[in-house]
Amino acid sequence: MNDAQIQLFIQLIATHMGLQIRPQDRSGLSQKLLTRMKAVKIAFPEKYYQMLATPSRESQREWCELALLLTTNESYFMRDKGQFSLLEKVIFPELIAQKRKLHETLGIKPTLRIWSAGCSTGEEPYSLAIILKQLIPDWEKWKILVLGTDINQEVIEKAQRGIYSMWSFRLVDPELQRRYFEKGKIEWKIDRNLRQLVTFSCVNLVTDNYPNNDTDINNMDLIVCRNVFVYFEYQYISQVLKKFAKTLRPGGYLMTGHAEVHNHVMHDFQPKVFPESVVYQAKNVPGEEPAKIESLIASASKTSSAFGESGKRGSVDYDSRQLLPRRTVLASFANGNLADMGSRLTPDTGLVKMVETRYVEGDWAGKDGSFSHPIVADKKPPTTYLMLILEAQKCLKNKDYIEAIDKAQQALSLESQTFEADYLLAQIYANLGKYSQAIEHCKRASKADAMSVFPYYLKAQIAEEQGDLERAKFFLRKAIYVDPYFVSAYLELANIYNKEGKLNIAIKMYNSSCDILKKLPPNTPIGQEGKMTASEVLMDVKKKLVKLSS
Repeated sequence: MNDAQIQLFIQLIATHMGLQIRPQDRSGLSQKLLTRMKAVKIAFPEKYYQMLATPSRESQREWCELALLLTTNESYFMRDKGQFSLLEKVIFPELIAQKRKLHETLGIKPTLRIWSAGCSTGEEPYSLAIILKQLIPDWEKWKILVLGTDINQEVIEKAQRGIYSMWSFRLVDPELQRRYFEKGKIEWKIDRNLRQLVTFSCVNLVTDNYPNNDTDINNMDLIVCRNVFVYFEYQYISQVLKKFAKTLRPGGYLMTGHAEVHNHVMHDFQPKVFPESVVYQAKNVPGEEPAKIESLIASASKTSSAFGESGKRGSVDYDSRQLLPRRTVLASFANGNLADMGSRLTPDTGLVKMVETRYVEGDWAGKDGSFSHPIVADKKPPTTYLMLILEAQKCLKNKDYIEAIDKAQQALSLESQTFEADYLLAQIYANLGKYSQAIEHCKRASKADAMSVFPYYLKAQIAEEQGDLERAKFFLRKAIYVDPYFVSAYLELANIYNKEGKLNIAIKMYNSSCDILKKLPPNTPIGQEGKMTASEVLMDVKKKLVKLSS
């Protein structure tokens, strides 16, 4: 299969599925296409392309088979404890309180509608159902829909069976596992009552139409779409975000994976920053007057889903805005300043306007007043864990490495798997020249937050310090894969290629960094130390380009 043919398939796959095929994945794609061609007994790539491009039942079946090869289906229960804690302690209680108020005002049966988009083998929607079961003791009075969808029909069928290996429970409390799952010989089967709470269907986020009354994908209170956009091309992320905005009820929430929508215009959403995650609230939040609310009441679910277990926990404190005892600092702030965050933002992203957090001193709110009512502005005292992290950061800044290690390790004794403590220890050991220990803590940090670029960037710096430029380039490319707008990685790659004499690639990398820097506010700090602004770095890169081109 030649390059021109592969490019045609790449464009077709993007149009149909939204998937981005990276240059390094082209040869792998070619092998997957040939595998499917052999399976359907088609000898020529152009014939296979024509079959995929022509709408038919045969084409639809083949897209399902090809999707199995092109998509990643890794999932597990309660994935990303920080985000699930945010849902349990803040988002769900808020939604539940709103619905109860509607019920009290209008006497209408409360309705809650949740969509897990890109749910893979079902662990995420089942996790959401478990939390809801614990939060709503009077479930029998509610109409509740938890919908899980995926493009891959095979994983949807697995989700419907609800049978999982122990690997899917690696972050689940054993008591919770025993309560909601039945143990088999080697696998665990989800409780029948819980299974009946969740509806599954096959949905293509790019090509399918929604909101859609026929498929019951409409008027959602919450859409959870995590670790999906990381595989999408830019234009299709924007397209899906617009459809999500129309599918949410006014005031409904969208939760994505960390850093997945950093460079996208979010006109239809109001970003809200919590220590655990950023969430996006659909605009035009309804007022509380009954006349305004009545027309916005969620339509009754077409499925007969309802909670079938009486909760043992007490009623939820619906007026409380208190976050979890474990308050995970946003990964971008783990080094104690905002410089790295700045190197990943553009003016179009809401994050430029919303880096204010209760853990950052000073007024970082956007000038447009987007933080006139920030959720994160509560003045509750920090937890012991957070105090230790902040103290460790201060020690690191003052180069008091021994004390910094002690504080970070104390924090780890309180929270065994956290990004902040491990990433701090990685930085400290790197500064001390103890690279093996630094790399080990980088790995732990990545395990805690797989979507953070900073452990990869630090490992690249260590590799470069050790003279292993190939490994340094490998980690920098990984950082760019996780966040395509992380300008520091482009700059470092350009410097390495320049050092190696590979000027064409160096120029390409410098140009890419220029494109990103031009979109940043001029005074945005760049790099961990934040000693240079975006405009200063841009000027410096332009000088390098002139020198390389002369």
